[in-house]
Amino acid sequence: MATINTGLIVPEVYSQLVREKIAGRMQVGQFLKKIDDLTGDVGETVTMPAWSYVGDASDWTVGTAMTTKKLAQTKKTATIKAIAAPGVEVYDYDNKVALGNALDEAAKQQAISIARKIDIDAINAAYGTPLKQALATKDAITQTEILSALSIYGDERDAEDFSRGAIVMHSAFADDLYSMDLFTSRERTTVAAGSENGITKNGVIGQFLGIDVVLSDRLYDSATSEPYLMFIKNDSIGWIPKEAPFVETERDASKRLTNIYCSEFYAMALVRDDGVVLCKKTLPTQDED
Repeated sequence: MATINTGLIVPEVYSQLVREKIAGRMQVGQFLKKIDDLTGDVGETVTMPAWSYVGDASDWTVGTAMTTKKLAQTKKTATIKAIAAPGVEVYDYDNKVALGNALDEAAKQQAISIARKIDIDAINAAYGTPLKQALATKDAITQTEILSALSIYGDERDAEDFSRGAIVMHSAFADDLYSMDLFTSRERTTVAAGSENGITKNGVIGQFLGIDVVLSDRLYDSATSEPYLMFIKNDSIGWIPKEAPFVETERDASKRLTNIYCSEFYAMALVRDDGVVLCKKTLPTQDED
């Protein structure tokens, strides 16, 4: 009786495997706000809604008509992108006989590849923020400079405003952070009892004034050779995904080999101009944003 090959890779199953691994590999991409599902082709432009604040409440006299104001909506445009992880070759022998799970390793590596690309695109979108804070030194930061950056938000800097965001910084700043009282001293009211500040878990090394601090070495400007950091509020970066991710396989039966291709379409844009503060020594000009 002939033997039936039951070890063929099922794209739908593999796609779910990659998707699950991507989620834990993104530092900045984890803060994306899904706006919609993508319709359109690569290279086309899509728009994302961004609502303007209606204004503060005012005194009202009972019995008189309340005033109304039309909701103002601005539009952010983004180009549909196509990204692809490097294709991976998986031999039946490696996956079934050799030590280690080749299929799981392939999914992990392609997930890392896609997650890093999503991170880069999210960082590039946030980089265009109009809110900026200049640092005195290109590879160092002080506690005063962090507080100064937070002050740009005025009184709207509650920790809850960052519950789906964070302070994201290049690891070059980590040593400076570890020496700051507001980050390390439990004698200060700003550091919660039982906190694990300084211990990295899923990219988070602790909290500063109740805001998660995340490390990502993709916050680096190669043109000026300097790291930087960003304050990212909730729902500041919008994205419209189409496939997360799309997997295709190519079978070479003569070699008992499967080539796995993993790609994704999406659009991404900064949808809150008041949501991100960029901190670096050499700040970009408006033309560079």
